[in-house]
Amino acid sequence: MSFAPVIDLRSDLLSRPTEAAIDAMCAAVRRPAVFGLREDPSQHELETRTAALLGKEDALLFPTCSMANEAALLVLGRPGEVLLTQELAHVVTSEAGGPAALAGLVPRAVPGGPAPPIESWLELFESGDELKPRTGVLVLENTHNRSGGTPLTQAYSRGIVREARKAGIHCHLDGARVFNAAVALDCEPADLTESFDTVAVSLNKGLGAPLGAMLAGSRELMREAVIVRQRLGGGIRPSGVVAAPAAVLLDSWRDVSHDHRRARLLANALEDLPGFRVDPPTSNIVVLTIDGNRGSRSSEACDALAREGVLALPFGARRIRFVTYRGLSDREVHAAIDGIRRALNGWERS
Repeated sequence: MSFAPVIDLRSDLLSRPTEAAIDAMCAAVRRPAVFGLREDPSQHELETRTAALLGKEDALLFPTCSMANEAALLVLGRPGEVLLTQELAHVVTSEAGGPAALAGLVPRAVPGGPAPPIESWLELFESGDELKPRTGVLVLENTHNRSGGTPLTQAYSRGIVREARKAGIHCHLDGARVFNAAVALDCEPADLTESFDTVAVSLNKGLGAPLGAMLAGSRELMREAVIVRQRLGGGIRPSGVVAAPAAVLLDSWRDVSHDHRRARLLANALEDLPGFRVDPPTSNIVVLTIDGNRGSRSSEACDALAREGVLALPFGARRIRFVTYRGLSDREVHAAIDGIRRALNGWERS
């Protein structure tokens, strides 16, 4: 009996490293390990180059981008302050209540989608008093995952940060997919990151490193972040096996353009799927929305997809997320399209 190969489109966390990155990782394993938290030469190279790429003085290696985000909030905020961010931002939906549990911050979403008008932000810039908490930290997510990978422009980000600074509010960028944003907007990563106090980026999404993330900011903030990272259990030692492949892949951040092209290929092929609406992708995320007249839920549709060998992520009651990533081939995308059509055409009639 033959089985169709499984094509996993649930996340770009599944990105595959290049052979050069694998070779660098193997070489790092063979080198003598070093004990210090920032002594490893591969880590030093990665941190130095990442800081320069993001327009910052310094950068620090973390195991995950969620931990990097939480460390930034611990460094920038004070317990009891308000954290302002977009609706459905990752720090609120997908970090297990970390801002409140770890940093003591009170999350508050700004209505208006991934890029609310500046007036909506200003209305929530609270100076605080004896009864009301002050707004202490502002977080932007770029690209915005839950809106289908929407990139935020340089002008928008700078405008929000400028107004926040006037109000004495610290600003963090959750730039897990900032390389996707830079490619989508045809600019440099630093154009989107340099105005923020801190920025977190994933190494294992668009870049395809086996694991890891970076937090970048001033030297002073990164000195504090080293302590916070250790407190959270994120001091990787030895770190070379994590840092070496990421350092090799850092120069290839523009390769996420291939992921964007494959996302468009996938979306275009699903435009006429009956009972569904596909949002034109702006980066590497394709969102398929179930017709409002349908009673079934996205989890049921994803079960049907899995039976055809395509893994996707329920994205709310009526939305399904597909993500393209490094190492995924055009052949696999076409095979996924065939599987999606088989699964959802049949699912619609059931």
